[in-house]
Amino acid sequence: MTWDYYEEGKDITLKGEKKQVPKQLLDSLSPKQRKRLKKVLQSAQPTEFFGKDFTQMGELIDVLKDLQLVKDDSKLNKKMKSMDERNIDIVASATELRKDYELLYRQLRDLVYPKKKKGDEK
Repeated sequence: MTWDYYEEGKDITLKGEKKQVPKQLLDSLSPKQRKRLKKVLQSAQPTEFFGKDFTQMGELIDVLKDLQLVKDDSKLNKKMKSMDERNIDIVASATELRKDYELLYRQLRDLVYPKKKKGDEK
């Protein structure tokens, strides 16, 4: 029930009046299933460490390329350049995968925790 009590154009809603909220995915699960789903969702969240291995590999290649031993050996120098290019390709692929992973994660998270519309209240 609503009314304009002070006649200022502001409606006041009594607490007893609640709109029916459609049942959410989490609400339809048992407490054990809900806990497991939340735990798995949290562990699947993208982290800053997703590409850390690839950047460390690049640092390792740079350090090896800077060594005098590699600079003096033309075959080894050529091999290091090849490895560096391969690492760059892997990083580019990982970046694309990261974007796809984050998009899929957001879609799954929105399925579990749908965003509330501005007019909806609990």
